[in-house]
Amino acid sequence: KWVQTKGIYLVLLISFYLRLIQLGVRGIWYDDAFSILLARQDLPKLILGTAADTMPPLYYLILHLWMYLGDEIFLLRFLSVILSVLAVAGVYALARCLFGESAALLAAIFTGLAPFQIYHAQELRMYSLLALALLGYAAAFVSFMRSEKVRRTNAKALVFVAIFGALALYSHNLAFATLAVPDIYLLLKRSLKSLSKLLLAQGGSLLLFIPWLLYVPGQVEKVQRAFWTPRPGLAELLQLLLAFTTNLPLPGWFLPIALFMTLSIAVVAVLEIVRAQGGKRQEDWALVLLLAIVPPLLLFVLSYSLRPIFVPRGVILSSMMCYLLLGWVLSKASERAQATVLVVVALWLVVPLQYQYNYDEFPRSPFKEAADFLMRNAARNDLVLHDNKLAYFPMRYYEPNLRQTFLPDPAGSDNDTLAQGTMDALSISPTALDQVDTKKGGFGL
Repeated sequence: KWVQTKGIYLVLLISFYLRLIQLGVRGIWYDDAFSILLARQDLPKLILGTAADTMPPLYYLILHLWMYLGDEIFLLRFLSVILSVLAVAGVYALARCLFGESAALLAAIFTGLAPFQIYHAQELRMYSLLALALLGYAAAFVSFMRSEKVRRTNAKALVFVAIFGALALYSHNLAFATLAVPDIYLLLKRSLKSLSKLLLAQGGSLLLFIPWLLYVPGQVEKVQRAFWTPRPGLAELLQLLLAFTTNLPLPGWFLPIALFMTLSIAVVAVLEIVRAQGGKRQEDWALVLLLAIVPPLLLFVLSYSLRPIFVPRGVILSSMMCYLLLGWVLSKASERAQATVLVVVALWLVVPLQYQYNYDEFPRSPFKEAADFLMRNAARNDLVLHDNKLAYFPMRYYEPNLRQTFLPDPAGSDNDTLAQGTMDALSISPTALDQVDTKKGGFGL
């Protein structure tokens, strides 16, 4: 009884601790450095630089304000840690509303332990913010549907649907893939009256999003012109499942074990869901199941009609809904079986978590060590020439006074992702190889 009523506090404490490991020690990479350098700009440059890129501005704006507390790596990443722990609490609250205390606690444990969630809790990116906004959106929709069952419209819930929907849109442009799921759910239920109310709330989200909506066509066009993701296939679907359970990359020897465990978990979950057909919780788990599978499938389909946009972290709420379903499935087992499964899961995750905490290969290379070396050995007029922006951005963060530049990406290639408007906002520009004065000496990286 104590575990069911107070256990969530222990889960949140453990989740918080796991997200602090190596937080200020691990080096940054291109995405981290991009966020830092953009958030350091004044607000007009920040907005213009973001508008030329592929993401909305909310995370960069929050990080910009957060930087008034300091700009140490630990402190900057701590923002994402807070958001991620709040998301664990959000999974617990949503699961408790849908399936009860036992399922909620188990879902929170899976979310708190998941390497995928811990990774993004330590990134200087917007994915923990996106997860929290989408959880709020899902919870508001559930509250709205509960009131619809008793034929009483919950206007407050619809207001929160609009607010959290707008926050999700301001967090990530792929949020639409998850925001559309309640519409599909109501269409399948043929609840057209409820759907019309939901559309009104979603119209409120778009109304709140109008200030940024003007920039979206340009961002979409930029993605269509150049984006790094490959067209997905069976391998990418398997990688998605692995990302949700153990995250990637993994040690080579552990990969078959992780794949076997992941597929076994998926099979058991599917069998339990099939067995639950017609139960009193069917509508609830059907909604969670749609939230788990529709966003990735939608991105998969769009990747064959548009530019490939199949990005696992863009559907981060789907991973949480998988954990929620697993918590519901396991909650129907005996307490001894639950304890056994949790011990097995915790032991199984030791390897991927340890590997993740200490990963220092591309793209998370030892940039700080390289920057320190160059500061000790480079002559005053030496120019450090990076062969791409992926190395330049982290090095610029670590040693902003080091004279350095980078080669431009091949025009029109999949790697040509850094827009001119963003470079203007950051006051940087690449240098073509034939423009480099080699007589002054330098280093190539």
